[in-house]
Amino acid sequence: MNLQVYQTPQATAEAAAEAFAAVARQAVAERGVFRVALSGGSTPKLMYAALQGLDVPWAQVYIYFSDERTVGPDDPQSNYHTAKVGLLDVVPVPAEQVHRMEGERDPNDAARDYAALLPPQLDLVLLGMGDDGHTASLFPGTAGLKLGGRVIANEVPQQHTWRLSFTFGEVNAARERWLLVTGAAKAPVLAEIGRGEGEYPVRQVADPVWFLDAAAAQHLSPT
Repeated sequence: MNLQVYQTPQATAEAAAEAFAAVARQAVAERGVFRVALSGGSTPKLMYAALQGLDVPWAQVYIYFSDERTVGPDDPQSNYHTAKVGLLDVVPVPAEQVHRMEGERDPNDAARDYAALLPPQLDLVLLGMGDDGHTASLFPGTAGLKLGGRVIANEVPQQHTWRLSFTFGEVNAARERWLLVTGAAKAPVLAEIGRGEGEYPVRQVADPVWFLDAAAAQHLSPT
């Protein structure tokens, strides 16, 4: 595992923000644009705040999302809404370069249309991990774990809902994949993953960089 471990969630978020800024500058220098998919969760909120003061070439940044709840863009549960309030309303990224998943629409239609607007390859996909080992909206036992394509509508019975989500094929096609995971509740699953155990969905992410706080990493064996 490629582990980056920091003492607190705040320190983890700040480190991820610094790394984000660095890869954005590199992508723009090499290819003229930086294409990134954001995610939901608590750690990204801290990262968004840390990004506001950093040197990021926002005029050349294109924003996408790795998953979304089936809610509208103004709903507090929306990943887009969280990113908008915490980052996109503050930094000078052009509005036409922000591409949200339309969670208020029929999920299958929204997934099809979102797949059509994605670029051939993303530079970075940011992900989190739930206590059950899910990532994006690819939950244990759901059909989406085995579906192909780029974006899917995934029924999540344990949440009594549908979600929009990248497939693992889309996640793993990106140039880089980062997992931002904090909190002691994640430690048992991470320990199993570190030992190569458990059928957790997140294990299907290819060669990720893990940004962890000490609480989440507490049961991992030193490498």
